[in-house]
Amino acid sequence: MLKGKILGVAIACTLLTMTACSAPWSAQKEGQVLKGSSKGGQKVTVIPQESSQDYRTIHADQSSDLRGYIQYGVDNRVDIDEMEEGLMRLSKDAFKPDEYYFQQGNYIKPNVIDDMLSRKGDKAHPGGLNPPLGKGKDLGEQASAHPKVLSYVLEQDYLVKAGDNSYKLGGVSLAVSVNSVYTESLYNKKDGKTYTADVTLDKSKAMAEGKTYAQKVLERVRKIKGLENVPIFIALYIEAPPGSYVPGHFYAKTLVGKGQSAIGKWQSVNEDYAMFPTAEADDKYKTDSAKFAKFKEDVEKYFPNSIGIIGKGFYKDGELSELTVTINIRFYDKTEVISFANYVSSLLQSRFPFSQHLPVQIYINSVDQPEAIIVKQPDMDKPFVHIYKLYQ
Repeated sequence: MLKGKILGVAIACTLLTMTACSAPWSAQKEGQVLKGSSKGGQKVTVIPQESSQDYRTIHADQSSDLRGYIQYGVDNRVDIDEMEEGLMRLSKDAFKPDEYYFQQGNYIKPNVIDDMLSRKGDKAHPGGLNPPLGKGKDLGEQASAHPKVLSYVLEQDYLVKAGDNSYKLGGVSLAVSVNSVYTESLYNKKDGKTYTADVTLDKSKAMAEGKTYAQKVLERVRKIKGLENVPIFIALYIEAPPGSYVPGHFYAKTLVGKGQSAIGKWQSVNEDYAMFPTAEADDKYKTDSAKFAKFKEDVEKYFPNSIGIIGKGFYKDGELSELTVTINIRFYDKTEVISFANYVSSLLQSRFPFSQHLPVQIYINSVDQPEAIIVKQPDMDKPFVHIYKLYQ
């Protein structure tokens, strides 16, 4: 048990499977950090990509007004991460990483976001796109009668070179997210009470409405100075229920050409997440669920009485593309951590029921802190292991 305040965290690389502390799954290519300016004169720093599949990042000296603002529309942390990372992943089809530079959204301001997410008829935000309150004896019932569907609009900017060390906007990506579950606490000034709305939406209906909202969002965005003529890539996202271990997923995408204000055809995005072990995973991905149960059984042989193992699988086009495993256990000394990490690493090499080409990350946690991480990528002969060391 740690005593006192943790002042810092250092990673100690155990020489279980590697001879150096560099992470082999993300070997960074040598690149120069460049200074430049964006169109408009703002000073920026260009961070080189780690691989040709990644974007070079434009880091502005002045942070975006929307930095962290997504948390006001999206409650679940796993949804926030997936929306941000997934939008960048999907944007690569429209804005190639070898031609475009990534930057946080800088054009859609917080007040515009607030207007779009508000209800129609809201006096403070008259441009609300969500439905007005329905009928009911109190605010909770009125909000539940007409639940909010549109939950957030996330912007990402993609820049191109405009000259030596200068950059201009080349395109914008938007993630338009909808709720699968609508929950909200509403304060009534008249009686001083707070009312709660909690509604599970019809998923298919919410996803269909997302396309309607996306058209309305596009029309608003085209009115923003600087976004009148650039290509706009739009991806639709449905959130997971609050508190879910796995995020929701993107389900449709489209590219709107320069100056266009009408969405044409949508293209389906076949992505999904599954949590193991669950009945839902058993139904949707029976074979993979059985494989995870076998791996879980092998891990539990080390500590049969005090272990918890959860898996998160990412599916693309119906195939398992990545697996993340969290192992929670009570450890008593660091040597036990090293021994257990060795054991799990050996399972990945010799008794792993999934394909050896499947990217895998395994996080080992004790009651108080993270203990180790094990990573296995398709191009690695052996798993790479980090043991965390916390200093008092």
